[in-house]
Amino acid sequence: MGHGHHHHHHSTEGNLLFAFALNAGFSIIEFIGGYLTNSVAVTSDALHDLGDSIALLFAYLSERLSKKNPDSVYTYGYRRFSVLSALINALILLFGSSYVIYEAVGRINNPEPVHPEGMLLMGFLGVIVNGLAAYKLSKGEGLNQKMVMFHLLEDLLGWGAVIVVSVVLLFYPWYALDSILSILIALIILKGVYHNFIKVGSILLQKFPDELVVEEIVQQLNEIDGIIDVHAIRGWSIDDMNYSVSLHVVVASGTIIEELDEMKVKIKTSLENKRVRYSSIEFESEKFNC
Repeated sequence: MGHGHHHHHHSTEGNLLFAFALNAGFSIIEFIGGYLTNSVAVTSDALHDLGDSIALLFAYLSERLSKKNPDSVYTYGYRRFSVLSALINALILLFGSSYVIYEAVGRINNPEPVHPEGMLLMGFLGVIVNGLAAYKLSKGEGLNQKMVMFHLLEDLLGWGAVIVVSVVLLFYPWYALDSILSILIALIILKGVYHNFIKVGSILLQKFPDELVVEEIVQQLNEIDGIIDVHAIRGWSIDDMNYSVSLHVVVASGTIIEELDEMKVKIKTSLENKRVRYSSIEFESEKFNC
């Protein structure tokens, strides 16, 4: 089992690193292609792929960091680095997409000629590169790479749109289509950025995780033998998939330490099934809780 677990981690990191190298290299080609074709849409997709590359790099680094055990410096471990990476990625995409929209709006009124042949070539390359990266990540089992894979599949739609527009421009000089498409792509990026900001903000402000339901936790823990009541539940997210919870548990007066230890094991097991990685349990006697 140990060998298989190690191999899984190695495969996950390898897939993420491969997808990062592919996307990062292609995003450089895209920026050059966007400049040569004079296409804001290609530049917009280049920005999207640059954001994906950053997300892939941080996903790779956080995958490595997440395996490090908590220490005296980071007592809750290193999983919060993925939250930091999401924030940095969102800021880069926010400023980049805003600039693309600014440029594209200016071009709608004064369309500039673009080179549809180059756009078509970039579109096909974009579909191949993003498709290959998404396929590579789809073979993994890690949730981290699954989430990035779905993001890459979104990029395929963007490059598909570039192909359609470039084909139209081969026959009709409707150069404003390039600007309109770039604005649509930028708006899709900004929608994802907005959701990222909301998620990151709720984690940093230590909001109680949406994935946990207090009433459900109380109901399940009250079914454990010896527990009279559960209250004062507080919780926050370590990252978007792991949580920390503290709670008070009321037990009968005279409960011995061995029984409390058994209850604690059952409580922690129940919480771990909900991805609660850290839990603090305070026992209270029924006699002093009246």
